[in-house]
Amino acid sequence: MPTAKISRAGSLSAPQRGALIACMTSIIAAGSYTTLAGLLTTEFVAEIGWGVDTVGPGIGINMLFYGLTAPFSIYVMRRYGIARVANIALAMLVTGSLVVLFPQPVVFNLVWGFIIGIGTGCLTMAYGGLIVKTWFPNRQGTIAGFLVASSVFGQFALLPFWSEVMQLYGWRAPLIGSALIAACAIGINALFLREPEDVDQPDRAAPTGKTHLYQEVFKSLLTAMRTRIFWSLVVLFLICGATTNGIMWSHFTMAATICGLTVTAASSVLLLIGIFNVFGTTLSGWLTDRIDVRTILTVAFLVRALTLLWLPSILVGVFDTRIVTFAIIFGVMDVATVPPIIAICNRVYGYDGPSIFGWINAFHQLGAGLMAMSGSMIWLVFGNYDPLWYVSGVLCLMACVVVFTSSYAPKTQVQAQS
Repeated sequence: MPTAKISRAGSLSAPQRGALIACMTSIIAAGSYTTLAGLLTTEFVAEIGWGVDTVGPGIGINMLFYGLTAPFSIYVMRRYGIARVANIALAMLVTGSLVVLFPQPVVFNLVWGFIIGIGTGCLTMAYGGLIVKTWFPNRQGTIAGFLVASSVFGQFALLPFWSEVMQLYGWRAPLIGSALIAACAIGINALFLREPEDVDQPDRAAPTGKTHLYQEVFKSLLTAMRTRIFWSLVVLFLICGATTNGIMWSHFTMAATICGLTVTAASSVLLLIGIFNVFGTTLSGWLTDRIDVRTILTVAFLVRALTLLWLPSILVGVFDTRIVTFAIIFGVMDVATVPPIIAICNRVYGYDGPSIFGWINAFHQLGAGLMAMSGSMIWLVFGNYDPLWYVSGVLCLMACVVVFTSSYAPKTQVQAQS
């Protein structure tokens, strides 16, 4: 295989552009599956007569494997090739979609839980972090911003489109559409994604000789766990997941309708958040390469806190400029924390950075799940969602304190600490 040339400055080289296009397409394809379960559940209940509890196990297993697959997929990609493993994951998504077209409860739960869960888990932002580390060592923040924006696009920008498609052609249509995107991503990977052979990574500490799964995945995790930076990032991502996915995607629509907004208006707010996510993550990634990452994280959590503390006073059943302003500001800050965290993991942990980010991202999912459950309990106790927004705002303020009290040391210092 010819040696891949990696540009150090100026415009991207042809191999870099190909890797970026391929990675963005794969992440969009995987992202389109992560929010599809909600649409399918609605139609399974209305059209087929299933209960929500019928598909619950498959959706729960899917979320579990989505979070836990990433660190292991990084190991497999490094051992057997990034493009090869990414294409296998995409093929799993295509295969799973075709099987689910013929609905049987047990089959759906197994396929959506394991096949779709592992397939999407291989193509999370941990995969994006590996691409950034491998192909763009000097532009990690900027490229990470593009990739996070791709994930947001796949998750949320496509969702209204799939909803319209489903209304016109039935619940199988969005499944087929997502499968076609995944199939296209396989073709793009085959054309553009190659394994670079001359990437200069001075902090690359790859294990020599043949290593086992424990040595590659768990040993790096245990080493990182002995550093304060790791636990600082874990706390930040627990709070990040709790104050984004854990509240907005789980409880906002219900809270808005209780206050008098229509479902369409509530969905429009979420759509605005998704749209401005793209701008926020791209800007955050660009800034990550230029200013102190602690500044970006502090601003993101502080502004998010202020918007959440403001929300109870403006969520009053009127779709006005205040709620639109909330959606725009919250959207810009929603995922702006991800590019700095990816950059920190790669800068601090070097070769193990993408894998460590995969573990930290699993805590993001854990935080989201815990807050989703807590939100339900808050509603039962207080009869409204106002305490949930206040608790979320205070958590974001606590995250600002964590950022300021943490020092993101260079890799040599981390190794000395461990």
